[in-house]
Amino acid sequence: MERLLEIGFIKVGHWASREDKMICNLDSHHSNKSILYSFISNGEVKYIGKTIMSLSRRMYGYQNPGKSQSTNIRVNEKIKDCIAVGEAVDIFILVDNGLLKFGNFQINLAAGLEDTMIYEISPDWNFNGKSKIEEDDDSSIDETTDLERSDQSVITIESFEITLGKAYYNQGFFNVKMEYSDLFGGDRSEIQIQLGENKDLLRGYVNRTANMNGTPRIMIGKRFAEWIQSRFEIGDVINVDILTPSLIKLNGSLK
Repeated sequence: MERLLEIGFIKVGHWASREDKMICNLDSHHSNKSILYSFISNGEVKYIGKTIMSLSRRMYGYQNPGKSQSTNIRVNEKIKDCIAVGEAVDIFILVDNGLLKFGNFQINLAAGLEDTMIYEISPDWNFNGKSKIEEDDDSSIDETTDLERSDQSVITIESFEITLGKAYYNQGFFNVKMEYSDLFGGDRSEIQIQLGENKDLLRGYVNRTANMNGTPRIMIGKRFAEWIQSRFEIGDVINVDILTPSLIKLNGSLK
């Protein structure tokens, strides 16, 4: 583990278990891409991987592995085994600052380091016997949401309330409170919205430039405004459930 810290790895979260389901708790860097990540337990490096996806999306692949994603399934079970015996599993990452170049070409730090680090450190979960386990390709990560998985329950990460002022009521957006800001993706990242119990999800995006403090504004649009106006009055309160960094559910009392 010391070797990882020496080159700049930082802790960004940990794994937990809730109702026999693995939950990835990220404290920061949800939207960072092109990174190296590592799972560490009791100071021992258990797994090293890389991703071109956002960190939250890649961790979602381990949290909810698809049926064909053998490595995600295997690592999910390893994490579960550790937590079952009271051993913490922390998530560390190395962020690529984009400064490493060869001539005019930028070098992908994660791609350049992954094989060397796995070879020299030999993390247990990267190997099955003497054979190196190939990571599930990012392109194969199942990006269906928890809501769309009929065989799994939806677990809320956090919840907060918004009061419907005139702007929220008429213009199809709302702002996220500062304490929940890091639970959402970066500027212009896509987000899905479930309105009540309707399984037909709306698509919106995160705007982090509208508010001076960089907190997210969730832009949804006309259909959201119509849903609010048909069910609520100005001054009503709506509950926002954060299900994943890219999926939220809105609830409230009808008129």
